[in-house]
Amino acid sequence: MSCILPRASSSLRSTLIPPFRCLSSTTARLAETKSKVPITLIASLRKEHPVPLAQAREALEKNNLDLKAALEYLRTTTSANAEKKAAKVSGRDTNEGVIAISLLGGKRVGMIHLGCETDFVARNEVFLKTARGVAETTAFLDVPTEGEPPHPYSNSNTSTNTSTKSNSNTSKIINISDPILSFPTESLLSAPLISLPSDNSNSPSSVISTPEPQTIKQILLSSLSQTGENLKLLRATSFAAPFPSKPEIRFIPSGYAHGGPTDKEGKVGGIIVLAVESLDSEKPIASLIHGPDGDKLESDLNGFARTIARQVVGFPTKVIEKGDRAVENDEALYEQPFMMFQGDSRPVKEVLEVWGQEKGVKVRVVGMRRWAVGDDLDLASTEKEAEKAL
Repeated sequence: MSCILPRASSSLRSTLIPPFRCLSSTTARLAETKSKVPITLIASLRKEHPVPLAQAREALEKNNLDLKAALEYLRTTTSANAEKKAAKVSGRDTNEGVIAISLLGGKRVGMIHLGCETDFVARNEVFLKTARGVAETTAFLDVPTEGEPPHPYSNSNTSTNTSTKSNSNTSKIINISDPILSFPTESLLSAPLISLPSDNSNSPSSVISTPEPQTIKQILLSSLSQTGENLKLLRATSFAAPFPSKPEIRFIPSGYAHGGPTDKEGKVGGIIVLAVESLDSEKPIASLIHGPDGDKLESDLNGFARTIARQVVGFPTKVIEKGDRAVENDEALYEQPFMMFQGDSRPVKEVLEVWGQEKGVKVRVVGMRRWAVGDDLDLASTEKEAEKAL
């Protein structure tokens, strides 16, 4: 005879049967406690490789809190994701951006135009650091050429200048070709990033600190993954003082940018190269620079060069000398009133001559570039070729 037991009430079942949902949540809490990532470790990782907080935490969790392994994981995944992202956004216009300039040791100068999609990203620190690093690399490296590198006075003749302080002192003025060279962007993209210590401690020049060298292309991809926009190295140019140098001539490069966080990044930028020669044929410029007052003379020349670079940027400068070119007076540097030189209203060419005579030197602007973010790049290229033909 079977015995039918009464059905347990719901309250009795809840007492007798352990709550599995509660057990499951307890296990999850234990796992969470076990895999909790220290915030200091996340901060260290993001300092080395700037990524969103959640992505940094995930990288550390997947690599057992090993910082080095997490960095390698991020580099691998970031690169793959960035390549995909770059392919998706490659067709977008890069009408915004920055002109970045790097001046190295008074001997080299580089200028680059890095494009992006929006002004918001153009002011982003990740983007600006990237631009600084690319500009420093441009200034540091020699422009790749076939055969012997071009020399600004290698194939030029000399002419005699008699406009000196006295008739007894005549000096030979060396004819110089444009010493500023275009740097092929394809070569730069494959070059390793060279990030140098910054003179301004508040404006670090390094882009991303990594244990292994990265190419500029990799840096751009990394920045693209962080900004989410199409980034493009649009153009680059540089000057390097000839080596060995001639004692009769001294090249002084300088640069200036306007409309950015510093005078080396902005919406408009310009670089110039001065050729300086002694007015005394018995004392070449090398003797003056290394003479008793040489340090002051060199400091004055560097300051004067920066003022001229500011002048180039402050006016719609297109050429150094007007000649028979179809340009307005305010587009020819030598014809402009030298407003950046203490508000002087005299033409730049006249001020250069008078200032040089006071210092015992002849100063000429032998190279100049002025770029703006909004330039028509096709038109700028055409005008440059036309200028070379003159």
